[in-house]
Amino acid sequence: MTIQKIKEILQTKLKPIYLKINNTSHNPKNNIITHIQIIIVCKQFDNQNLLKRHQLIYQILENNILKQIHSISLNTYSISEWNKKNNFN
Repeated sequence: MTIQKIKEILQTKLKPIYLKINNTSHNPKNNIITHIQIIIVCKQFDNQNLLKRHQLIYQILENNILKQIHSISLNTYSISEWNKKNNFN
């Protein structure tokens, strides 16, 4: 599973306003992705707690990557949280 494929899946399902996926594998040069960090901002996260957001991401990616990726770090933000974090007004 490539990072681009993961991006496509999340963009199709959630239509985020911001999405960044980093390969945080211990040895990224060997082309085997084992660890990723996902930073995602989308409207669907409004009024959802952190657990619900993470469950949604795992549900979307379950069939595609959970068997291949050992670790996923999730940073999920509503639009207002993202704006506050980045001092956007």
